[in-house]
Amino acid sequence: MKAGRWLFAALAVLLAVAAGFMLRLYVFGTVRVAGASMQDTLKSGDLALVTRLEYAGRGPNRGDVVECRFPGRDDTYVKRIVGLPGDEIAFTGGQLTVNGSLVSEPYVSTPTEDYAIALGEDEYLALGDNRDESYDSRMADMGPIGRADILGRVRWILFPMSRFGPIQ
Repeated sequence: MKAGRWLFAALAVLLAVAAGFMLRLYVFGTVRVAGASMQDTLKSGDLALVTRLEYAGRGPNRGDVVECRFPGRDDTYVKRIVGLPGDEIAFTGGQLTVNGSLVSEPYVSTPTEDYAIALGEDEYLALGDNRDESYDSRMADMGPIGRADILGRVRWILFPMSRFGPIQ
């Protein structure tokens, strides 16, 4: 009888660990911000919650902060989605226009140099909020990202506790 209890307890622990691992891998994750590209929204060293199922069956919205990969790179990055598939994006004098309409970017901490791009069918423009310090989709060796490159939405600052709260 004792062996049966031990086996049951070991199986319960194994199932709990497996469930936790699956939740961490496919539902929730965390990302540690490195660098100043997302200041003042996120700061280097911030630990943030990422929801992995946020975009199941759909893509991100303009303005969402995401964890993503850029083609040909192993690292993940935290960037803001500025352009959606099919958009015509232009920055002129630091102002963003999307498909000819002016778009407010209150989260941007430094102005954006003049830049223009027409996005393809599965292309998203992902930029940092601190445009002077951000290595992002504007760079020739990075470029736009595809839907498959978006790993999840960065939703909440977990640490440091002085910055705990939702990401705008």
